[in-house]
Amino acid sequence: MCIIRSRSIRNIRTDQYYTLIAIYRNLKKTYQLKMSAMKKYFWDSEETEYMLKVLRELDIAKHLDGRKVRNLKLFKIKTDPDPETPPEMDSNLRIGFIGAGNMAYGIAKGVLQSGDVPPTNVKVSAPSTRNFGRFQELGVAVTHSNAELVSSCDMVFVAVKPHLVATVLSEITDHVTRKHIIVSVAAGVTLATLQGLLPFDAVVLRLMPNLPCLVQQGALLFSRGTRARQEDGDLLRSLLQHCGLVEEGPEAWIDIHTGLSGSGVAFVYLFAEALAEGAVKMGMPSALAHSIAAQTVLGAGQLLRDSGKHPAQLRSEVCTPGGTTIFGLHAMEQGGVRAATMTAVETATERARELGRKSAPTATENRK
Repeated sequence: MCIIRSRSIRNIRTDQYYTLIAIYRNLKKTYQLKMSAMKKYFWDSEETEYMLKVLRELDIAKHLDGRKVRNLKLFKIKTDPDPETPPEMDSNLRIGFIGAGNMAYGIAKGVLQSGDVPPTNVKVSAPSTRNFGRFQELGVAVTHSNAELVSSCDMVFVAVKPHLVATVLSEITDHVTRKHIIVSVAAGVTLATLQGLLPFDAVVLRLMPNLPCLVQQGALLFSRGTRARQEDGDLLRSLLQHCGLVEEGPEAWIDIHTGLSGSGVAFVYLFAEALAEGAVKMGMPSALAHSIAAQTVLGAGQLLRDSGKHPAQLRSEVCTPGGTTIFGLHAMEQGGVRAATMTAVETATERARELGRKSAPTATENRK
């Protein structure tokens, strides 16, 4: 660290920058080794804070995972936020949701949980009052006018069924300006379709969440349109961080994500149901069987996520030669569970693509 401290942070050359990265990686590796071997080694928090400051000022987000830098988790110690670092989000940001279904509600809960956006800065519009109650319990304003919502918001989530997207966008297009960020949550509706239905210079992003957003354990993937900047993507990621895992990727992955995670949630529920029914068949009470099945799925998922191990490795760790698990797995393979699951993801992905083709505009007059 003394070598780093002797230089001006802003004057570090490219070769020195990569040297710094190498030093950081070696230090992190050494830290992890000592932690596993000694169980009593602690990193100097002052040095850690200084390293974080260096990384931020070098715009490290372009080379490493910027979220880790911003969240001060590079060395996995607790530090106080740098008072000189400007806030990442404008507290006056106004967010709107067109559609009041589960996806809109789950995202709204996650956005509000961060505390960066007050409920008074969020508004929801829908033709029916059926789902307004739960939004109002969050302190969110409601309206029946999509045009009113767009005119009073900076970021607008279009959370309606795919076949309704064209109608909704044609209704609000005259009110969309360059200041707006439009985020579509509609399955299958492509960025090209969205941009064709909005003004030419509209900033558009496409997002695919899933149902566990309702409990802030979702898996969300988004892609940016041609007019959306990196900063727009960073803002969306920051807003959604409390909804679960948030990743950015090419648009070609969005429909795959729909089949894997959007629809995949239902596949997991079907498996959990079958798991519980198997226990009921063998004599366990239904309520207890379903409770244990839910906990089994939850625990297995958390272990899979947190261990970083491949599913096959974890599966092998459960099996013992001639034991109950390997016999059960053999029965599942005979039943074609693996092939059926892969086909389900493929079929759901193709259906998302089909929905996208159906929702594509037939003319370009929608552009301004």
